[in-house]
Amino acid sequence: MRRTIYDVCVVGSGPGGGISSYALSAAGLKVALVESGHWLRPGMDYGGHGSIYAKLDERLAAQRSPLLSVTDFSDKNHFTPVGDRPGHGLLRAVGGRSLCWAGHSLRFGPLDFKSWPISYDTVAPYYARAERLMCVYGNKDGLWNMPDGEFQKGVPMRCGEHALKKGVQRLKAQGRKMEFVPLRKAMPTEFHEGQRAKCHYCGHCMNGCEVDAKYTSANTPIPLGLKTGNLTVLSGSMMTRILTDESRRRVRAIEYVDEKGSTTQLECRALVLACSTVETARHLLINGLANSSGQVGRNLTSHFGLSVSAFFPQLRNRDASNDDGTDYYHGLLSGLYWDEPSRNFAGTYQVQCGSGLHPNNPRIQYPAGFGRALKRELREKAICSANMNMQGALLASAKKFVDLDQERKDRYGLPLPRVHLHYEDNDVAMAKDMVATSEEIIREAHGEVLSKPEEVTEAALQIDYNHWVGTVRMGNDAKTSVLNADGQSHDVVNLFVGDSSVFAAYPEKNPTLTNIALAWRMSERLAEKAKRGELG
Repeated sequence: MRRTIYDVCVVGSGPGGGISSYALSAAGLKVALVESGHWLRPGMDYGGHGSIYAKLDERLAAQRSPLLSVTDFSDKNHFTPVGDRPGHGLLRAVGGRSLCWAGHSLRFGPLDFKSWPISYDTVAPYYARAERLMCVYGNKDGLWNMPDGEFQKGVPMRCGEHALKKGVQRLKAQGRKMEFVPLRKAMPTEFHEGQRAKCHYCGHCMNGCEVDAKYTSANTPIPLGLKTGNLTVLSGSMMTRILTDESRRRVRAIEYVDEKGSTTQLECRALVLACSTVETARHLLINGLANSSGQVGRNLTSHFGLSVSAFFPQLRNRDASNDDGTDYYHGLLSGLYWDEPSRNFAGTYQVQCGSGLHPNNPRIQYPAGFGRALKRELREKAICSANMNMQGALLASAKKFVDLDQERKDRYGLPLPRVHLHYEDNDVAMAKDMVATSEEIIREAHGEVLSKPEEVTEAALQIDYNHWVGTVRMGNDAKTSVLNADGQSHDVVNLFVGDSSVFAAYPEKNPTLTNIALAWRMSERLAEKAKRGELG
C-alpha cells in the first residue's frame, strides 16, 4: 500500500483546532484532524427544546442534567485536582468545548498585549476575519481596551441590566472609571445567504445550540475545510504518542488508538497540538518534548470569581414575557482599572451581568415558604433581580501549574494531568473590590443587595474550569518560553500549538475569540513555512 504522509496533523477539534484545520486545508495543505470524540447531532444528541421532565428520573439517577445537554459528553474524573478546588473541562467530541461555550467574543486590547511578543495591531486583522466567520453580534462601544469589531446587529439588554447601567452612569458622573455595555457573542442576528441559522433567543446556548446558530468548530470551520477536499477527519481517535526523528528536533508521526482499539501511526510533516491548555501540556510532558525552557505546564492561569445579586423593587410590575435571549448574560461591566491600576491588587476584572426569567436556569431558587406564596415569591424575585458574576484574571505564579500524576493513568495507560491551583492574596483583594463595587452600583441604581458572599476568602472563590491558558506560552526568549511569536516550538521546528496554552499573559476577557484569531495567524505562518520547504 502507498504510504500517506500528511502535510499537517492537527490534534484536537475545539476552537483552535477547528480554525487551524480549515485555514491549513484552504491553503492547499493536506490535513488530518485527529479527535478523540465523535460527531454529535444538534437537536438529537443535545439540545434544550425538549421537556425538562422527559426521562427526568433516569437522567438524575445517571447524575446528568435534566436537559439533553452537550455536557453529558464531558469527561469525568480525567485529572487530579491539587489545592484550592481546581476544575478542568474536557469535552471529547468534534468541536470540543466550542459546542457548549456561551459565545462571548471580546477582543483583547492594546494594554492586554503589553507583555506579549506581538501587539494588538498584529492580531487585529485576524480578529476581524474571525468575527465575520463566527457571526459575532455587538454594538460599537468605542472602548479603547476592548476594541470594536466586525459585528452583526447587537442584542438588547434586559430590564435588570438597564437598571445596573443606571447605577454605573451615576458613579461615572462622580468620576469613577468604569463602563457598562451590551455583551458580544458569536451568534447570527441577521440573515445572510449561506450562513448558519439566525438565533431565535431560546436561551439554551450552553446546553448546545439545538438549531446550530451559535458558532462551533463543528458547524463552521471544519465543514469548510472538508469542502476543500484537503481535510480528513479522524474522529474517535486518541493520540497516544508523538514520534520524532533521532535529533528530537522534528516530529515525524503520531500514534493514535481508534475506536476499535487498533493502534496506527500517522506520518506528517508538521504537527499542530490544539488539545486544550491542560491536555496539550500533558502530551508534551508525557513525550518529553519542547521543554528545554522548563516552562511546559507552568504559567497556568484562568479566570475566577464570585457573584453578587441585586433586587430592584421598581421592576416588580414589569412584563416579563420578553426575557428570552442569548443565554443569561446580556450586560458587561468593564473598563475597571485600565487607566489607573488599583492600589490594592494587580490586574483587573470584568463583571458579566444577567437578569430575567431564564428558561432553564432560575437564579433565585431557594426562597422560604411553600405553595402559592412560594410561587409568587419565586416569580417576583426572578423578574426583579439581576446577577453580577465576576470574571477576574489570576496572575501566573509558581503556585499554579500542570504536571503528571504518575500513579493515575487513563484507559490508554497515559499519566493523567494534575492541575495545581492555590489562590493568593491578590485574588482575594480583587474579589473584595468586586463585591464593594457591585454594592455601590446596586445602591446607585436604587436597588437592594439580594445576596453576596458572607465573607470574601479563598473558600468563596470559584475557578472557571474552561478558561485555562498559558501552559505553553509564546515569547521571544527560548529560555523563558515554549513557543515563538508564530506559535512554533523553539525546540521542535515542525511543532506548533493552536489552543489557548500559547497565551503570554491573561486579561479579564474571555479567551475564545483570541484563541481563534491566534490559531488562524499561526496556521498562515505554518503554511508559508511549509511552502518554503522549511518543515521537511
